[in-house]
Amino acid sequence: MMRRLLLSACLLVAPMAVAQPLAEPPAAQRLMPGGRAGWVADGKGGCWVWAGGIEAGATGIRASWSAGCPNGPAVGTGRSVVEWQVRGHRREMIYQGPLVAGKAEGRGALDVTEDGELVSREAGTYRDDRLVQGRLELPRANLVFEGSWHLGQPHGPGELRVGGEVIQGNWENGCLLRKGNWVSFTRPAEQCEGQAT
Repeated sequence: MMRRLLLSACLLVAPMAVAQPLAEPPAAQRLMPGGRAGWVADGKGGCWVWAGGIEAGATGIRASWSAGCPNGPAVGTGRSVVEWQVRGHRREMIYQGPLVAGKAEGRGALDVTEDGELVSREAGTYRDDRLVQGRLELPRANLVFEGSWHLGQPHGPGELRVGGEVIQGNWENGCLLRKGNWVSFTRPAEQCEGQAT
């Protein structure tokens, strides 16, 4: 009995070691506009969100996250917003869903807007911050793709709808051979011919 009381007293008095989040992500892992994907910090000292695809010349890049960031990278299920300015326009990436170590993982949805207007919307299953199964809508181009993805390219079974036309098939790294011609919307079709896809 005495041993339990002493142990309890020691636990109450002993300072608890709590991991403190790093205020800023490591410089070598930060986002480079026009270059590599990387961490974007919230500017408030401790919450980081992974982002990519932000064009060169972007300024004022910052992130927010509605859930926790116990060690820097955002974790849990919530809403992240990465915003920036480029060529006089305000752009945002708004993600809703789970983040694991700051990256999208599981079922989620991502909207990209410019000056409040929807540029793209994707929804489905994410692995390591990339859509692997789901839907991409590009309203300005009147384009919708539903299917499998690999490294940002349609890959596997999928359906592309452009205007009233429907193109179905088994895509390989963004390319589909249809009636002797290459179809692609994520890279130039000329890159499909003769290339290892």
